[in-house]
Amino acid sequence: MAKVERFEDLLEEAKADKNIIGLFLTGSRGKGFETENSDYDVDMVVKDKVAEEYKKKYEMHTSNIDLGVSSLSEFTKYAAWQSDYHWDRYNFTHVQALIDTNGQIQKLIDEKGSIPADKKEDFIRFNLDAYLNGFFRSVKSYIRNDKAGILLEASGSIYDLLFAVFALHDRLAPFRDYLVRELEKYPLEKLSISTEEFLSYITNIMSTGDLNKQQELEKIIEKLFREEGYGKVFDDWGEKLPWAVNYNS
Repeated sequence: MAKVERFEDLLEEAKADKNIIGLFLTGSRGKGFETENSDYDVDMVVKDKVAEEYKKKYEMHTSNIDLGVSSLSEFTKYAAWQSDYHWDRYNFTHVQALIDTNGQIQKLIDEKGSIPADKKEDFIRFNLDAYLNGFFRSVKSYIRNDKAGILLEASGSIYDLLFAVFALHDRLAPFRDYLVRELEKYPLEKLSISTEEFLSYITNIMSTGDLNKQQELEKIIEKLFREEGYGKVFDDWGEKLPWAVNYNS
């Protein structure tokens, strides 16, 4: 049976089952990024009392789709902020529940796919400072002609930057192989450069460690975050940051 037919059958079966209180697609299909070859990554949420029964029931029905079953209690706790599965929160962004019988599932999806309002400011400052640290250390590596240091610090700084700039837009940074699709469908509107330019900076810096590109991008990012009220993160670097921005190898 084809994937789409198996999924449609599963969806209809789930709609008719009162023990199944939630069902939704994650992965590329859950975000509208799919191609005809994309897998069906399906999450099913069931009443606590039948969880173990349904996990066994559906474990033999996943040959054409990737189906995960969890109790409501398990799903409620899953991927909590700064938990062991914090890394999986992006999986829930842009996701719409196909079944939500108790009115809680979409609310939980939205909560997991976002940054808690009371954590946002500290999260941005932490990752923005980490980006600046990587940028600064990459520039220092130029002085030592340390090619590995240049690339490693430059690459690491980009990951930190993505966390910060997405958070500035009230969004979680995507999985790395989703970045292009995420930006093409949901651009970062506060950036003063286009998606294509931003991606060009990122790929150039991560592949070459180019000093001029790093410095150009830092200026763009500094202007943006200062305008958004994060000037102190830059000011706390004192003279070290202007030195790195203006250093000429």
